Order: sequence, then structure tokens, then C-alpha cells
Amino acid sequence: MDPIHGYIPFTELEKNVIDTSVVQRLHRLKQLGTAYLTYPSGVHSRFSHVSGAMHLAGAAAQVLIEQGQLDADDAQVLRVCALLHDVGHGPFSHSSEETMKAITGLTHEDMGQRLILETEIGDTLSQAGYAKEVVSKLAVGKTEYKGKRFPAQVVAGQVDVDKMDFLNRDSHFTGVPYGRVDHRRLIEGMSVHEDDLVVNQNSVSALEQFIIARYEMFKAVYYHRTVRASELMFSHVFSVFAEDIGIHPSMSPDEYLELDDGYVWSKLAQLSRMDHADHEKKEAAQLFRALSERRLLKSCYEATRHEADPQGRLLTNSKVLNALVSSIAEEARVPESGVFIDSPTLPAIPLSPTGEADGDIVIYDDKTRTTQKLTKVSPITSALSRFMAVVRVYSLPEHRDRVSDAASRVFKREVISEKVSY
Repeated sequence: MDPIHGYIPFTELEKNVIDTSVVQRLHRLKQLGTAYLTYPSGVHSRFSHVSGAMHLAGAAAQVLIEQGQLDADDAQVLRVCALLHDVGHGPFSHSSEETMKAITGLTHEDMGQRLILETEIGDTLSQAGYAKEVVSKLAVGKTEYKGKRFPAQVVAGQVDVDKMDFLNRDSHFTGVPYGRVDHRRLIEGMSVHEDDLVVNQNSVSALEQFIIARYEMFKAVYYHRTVRASELMFSHVFSVFAEDIGIHPSMSPDEYLELDDGYVWSKLAQLSRMDHADHEKKEAAQLFRALSERRLLKSCYEATRHEADPQGRLLTNSKVLNALVSSIAEEARVPESGVFIDSPTLPAIPLSPTGEADGDIVIYDDKTRTTQKLTKVSPITSALSRFMAVVRVYSLPEHRDRVSDAASRVFKREVISEKVSY
């Protein structure tokens, strides 16, 4: 029984995949990482999300079956792919992503493919007559299926079942009303045109709601300043203690699967109580103790811009960020370890999974059999068609005033004056 979709039925194959230890691990990964420190009820798991995505993939497949685009076996493949699309996530979801990629060279999508191929999941699929190689790629939207592009777009596209589920689910569990999406209308409006998944003209209102919901959820939840403060703290601590936790470049699937939220948190708690000779580890231990007691970093400075070009995203170069930290710390007369810069970026409209600038959603008019770009027919979407770039400077509570004043001066002098890419 699911609070978003009600009863979710499953097939024998899905039951066998769900019962693998790899998928059961998703019960032990929070969907929203450390966001529960800001939204206390936001403790739902990755497993609940992938179950919902599987359910929606089945509904979308049924619509496409009725249109003659898929058959029942194709529907089974899409449902399993939706179930497995997040199987490679690390502990506390995206908070560990940067460190894991830096050390292992793999994103969570890459790790997901590896887990499907090299664990009991692959054996389960093969025994049921399904090609694990195809599923491993299709689950992350990286391949055609039977020579067609659109099946992958159901799982990982511009208007996919992943987004439809996590917006509704995250909105429900955080109590933030902005993320509610009419997923039924969106799915009913799906069709295929020239081998691409498109949305029917009659579903434009639901699509506008979907885009606004995604934009508002990023502002209100995912990039909320306090949410990002806790994620920034966890990410920093995790990176400092990564080797101690057992992360290394050649991690095996079994080693990776040990890294659920409970294991990592308890390991960090143990490490934070040790007496470290290394200064960086000593400070990271203090930071973790502050995080565990919800003594969070304080936001001192914030700047937001909207860019037409995704390449104009704000401050993504690590060398530039480190230089800004040094300048702010020097001007504020505080240690560099007490200054943090958070510079996430997000597409204000749902682009293609690769973040391409031309990822506008296609609207299909089945009466005239013509297509148009959504931004051409929807003034609301057109207004939200820029990339939103946010940068924040955080500090330890005791340095807040000094860092705030210094950050304002440094950003005015070195960033807003265009001395660095902005």
C-alpha cells in the first residue's frame, strides 16, 4: 500500500527483483538525504520512490500499448527498468555523489548499471529471459530499445515517471504543497511522434503544472538554504573520511552495497569520537558532531541569476570556488575551514537527461498531426525557460557576521564585476 498511488501490484519477475538484497538496500537510503533536519517527515526511502516509478511506468506503458507502440512484454521491461533506475545511489543520496564519483570515477547511474550486470539482479533477469545488458542501459536512459528511442524516455526523459513520482512523493512527505503533479493526465496525454515521446496538446495545462511544481520544489525543498547547509556539512565530512569508511577506486559491488545510510552514519559517529592527529580530520569530526546535533552552518550570502545558456551556470569550477573561499576567509579574518561555498545549478524546465539547451518539450496536436515547442505555446513555460543558478556562502555560526560582510565585498569585486565566470 502506497500513500501516493494506493495499491501497487507486481508480477512474479518484479517480486524476484524486489527480493534481491540489492533492491532491499534501497529501504535503507533516504530519498532526500539530510533534508529531514529541515523537513522532519521527509524520511521516505529510495525504495518507496522506485516502487512508485515502476507503477507509473506500467501506466504509461499501458497507454502506449493501446496506441500500438508497445506490447505486454515491453511493458514488463519498462516497469523493471523504472524499479532499478535508482539502484546505484550511494548513502544519503546526492550528498555523497561528488565524493563517490571523484574516487571511483562512477556516477550513481554508472554504479547502477554495474550492479544490474554483476549482482543477483542480472541473474534474476537472465533466468526470466530478459537481457541484463539491455535493462542496465535502459534503466538509466542510455540506450534504444528494439531500435526505438521513446521507451528510454519513459524512464529517463523530459517528462518521465521518475520525476512524476518524486515530485508528488517528496511534496507529500515534506508537507510542501507545491510539488503536486497530475501524473494521470500527463500519462494519458503521452504519445509517440517520429520515435520520440511527446505530450498531447490537450495535456498542456497538466504539463505547465508539472514544470512549475518542479521549479518550486527545487526552490522550496531541494535547494532550501537550510537543507543545503546540512547536505554541505555531510558532503564535506564524507569526503574527508571517505578512505576510513572504506571507499576506494576499485570498490567491488559487495563493498559498495554495504554503504547504506545507517552504516555510514554510525561509522562517521565512531570516527568523530576519535582523537585525530590530522587537522582536517579533527575539524571534520567537529563538523559531524555539529551536524548530528543540528548545529548547522549559517547562510551568509546568496546570489541568484537566471541564464539562457546552460554554459553560463554559476561558479562550477572548483579552482574558482577555492579562490573565493580564500578571499572571503582572508577578508573576514577567519580560517578557510570556516567558510563554505555552495553552488548548485538546476534547469528551470525539465530538459533532456544530458542537460542540453535545446531540450524543450514537444507538444503534439493529433488533429493537425503537427508538433510545436512547449515554450512557443505556453507563456508560463516560456517565462521559466532559463536556467536558475544559485550560489550561497555559509559559515560557522560564530563567524556569520564577518563572513557575510566579507562575502558581499568579495562577490561584488570578483564575481559581479565579471572577473570570474558568472
